Formats: sequence, structure tokens, C-alpha cells
Amino acid sequence: MKSGRLRNQRTGQIVGKWVWKADSFWTRFRGLLGRSNLEPGEGLWLLPCQQVHMWGMKFSLSVWFIDQSGQVCELVDELSPWKISPRIRNAVSILEFPKGWGKATDTELGDELVWEEHL
Repeated sequence: MKSGRLRNQRTGQIVGKWVWKADSFWTRFRGLLGRSNLEPGEGLWLLPCQQVHMWGMKFSLSVWFIDQSGQVCELVDELSPWKISPRIRNAVSILEFPKGWGKATDTELGDELVWEEHL
């Protein structure tokens, strides 16, 4: 999987220091299953995606819905194991971070995120 980091254009802050792109069927299918946690700044970017489920997960997540322009169009800062997120029609991808990460990074609806690939 490709990895990189995500910068919030509004704040200039790196909101994801180590983010993996899950952009194939199998990487999206596996997601974070089998993981026991995410460290602060770690995340998974599911492309394409409009909804996630937490079946089999061992920990809660912050789930950010991203539209075609790279803006946060919905943010669920705590999605618990065995729950299902809402389906956001205008989302083209979803970022998964540790629970509460939206609040911790002061990320708001409408914030534009920019991908910077690790070399």
C-alpha cells in the first residue's frame, strides 16, 4: 500500500503523519481488521468509499468523509465497534483515524486535505 501524510490547508497542520491508501478491493476489504489500535497520526484512506462498517473491529475510530474536491464533507469522530457509519452520497473516499482525531486536530467540515506521498 502507498503511504503518505495529509495536511489540512486551513490550519497548515499535518493531520495524518502516516496514512496508508487502501485503493484496491482487497486492501479496502481488509481495512483495519486485525489491528488492536491506531497510533496518533496513523490512518487509513479508503478509496473509493461512501460508508464503512465496524464489524469485527476492536476499537473505535474517527471517520472522515472526503468529497471530490478533497474537502471534509462529514465527520463522525467516534464510531464504535459493530456499528455502521452513515452513507454520504457526495463522499468519494473515507479516512479512518483514532477516535476523537477530528477534535484533536481541529478539523472542521469544509476543510481541504492535501496528500503528500512518502518518498
